[in-house]
Amino acid sequence: MVIFQFHHYLKPEFIEAYKAAILEDARESVKEDGILSFEVFQDKSDLTHFSLLEIYRDTQAREFHLQQPYFLKFKETVIGQEMFARKGTGDEFDLLFPGKVKK
Repeated sequence: MVIFQFHHYLKPEFIEAYKAAILEDARESVKEDGILSFEVFQDKSDLTHFSLLEIYRDTQAREFHLQQPYFLKFKETVIGQEMFARKGTGDEFDLLFPGKVKK
């Protein structure tokens, strides 16, 4: 199992465009067999802060995801428009307690 959590910090004028792009990517991503969970969160106290939690069956599933047209479109849209206010962060995690994820 491969788990990543990313934090994105946007310029305020790009909030709605980012939401549209990430939700389009997320809707397609959850259809992949190798993605066990794909969660998108928006910070209630800082609307420019988004967090993504992605759980993959294995590293091959993650690599597959990174090559999909909808992910590449998201990446091009977000980076191409320079939506970020500052550099985001991303970390890989180990699962300590088995939460409920699709099989």
